[in-house]
Amino acid sequence: MKKITCFSALLLMLLASVAISAAEVQVRVFERGGKAPLVGVAVCLGTPARINQFGAGLTDENGNAVFGNVPRATLLVTASKNGYKAEQKNMGASTSDRMLVISLPTGGGGVQCELGEGAAELSGKGLSLSRIAINNGAAVTKTLSVTLDNSVTGQPTQYRASESPDFKGAEWKNYKEAPVFSLSTGLGKKTVYFQVRRYATLNGANLETLSPVRTDSILLQ
Repeated sequence: MKKITCFSALLLMLLASVAISAAEVQVRVFERGGKAPLVGVAVCLGTPARINQFGAGLTDENGNAVFGNVPRATLLVTASKNGYKAEQKNMGASTSDRMLVISLPTGGGGVQCELGEGAAELSGKGLSLSRIAINNGAAVTKTLSVTLDNSVTGQPTQYRASESPDFKGAEWKNYKEAPVFSLSTGLGKKTVYFQVRRYATLNGANLETLSPVRTDSILLQ
């Protein structure tokens, strides 16, 4: 019985260690000699034997590619883009989330990070949130339930809304042109903060493009 108990305890410890062994890795890519981020750079996480072992994806408009559930191990990061020389860097193991900045010189050559079909579709123009209007611009409401009419370009996939400027407690939801929002109780002026994003996952990489935050106010009577 003791052997079984010890084995069970050991198994639980092993499972627990596996559960906390993954982390998030963010890779930011810039053009060497400048401050402009590079869009559409193919980024691979892996090992020398298999450079995309832990995922591959494209950088967004801010030059970022984010990978989730990456083992806390030494990684080989490969970044490549047409018109630039590919770069490879080692990223050491860590007990926390990691970020690596890479700059690519113009030219060509180097080990290329190969993605797959459809990867280029995730990079494109940024999001533009030009308008949010509570109840289509009404000045007063007598109900807590209102609509958040908005105008967006750039194909958003999700939105979030909150009366808190830091969006505390607000969850990302599937995008709608006029989602319903519930105001907080208590009469008076209510200000709502609204933001959209384009979010996708490709080969283990989480790609996110955020819009600017817009606000509108209405008087609850």
